[in-house]
Amino acid sequence: MSNWQEWVVALLLLLCAIRISQNIYAFFRRTKEKNNPCENCASGCELKNLYDKKRSECNKERKDAKKKCCG
Repeated sequence: MSNWQEWVVALLLLLCAIRISQNIYAFFRRTKEKNNPCENCASGCELKNLYDKKRSECNKERKDAKKKCCG
């Protein structure tokens, strides 16, 4: 009797593993296509966007300062 139960458990574990691997593949595919993988996130992504924006502004200021100094 426990033989069919082991098969059911194994099938459920296999289905879970397939679903998890599909989600991981979809995440990396969206990242590679330059889509925002965090668009459905509840938190954290806005903070990252603000950080990236601030970093790009600092890089622009740094480049401008170098041009003024050396040019």
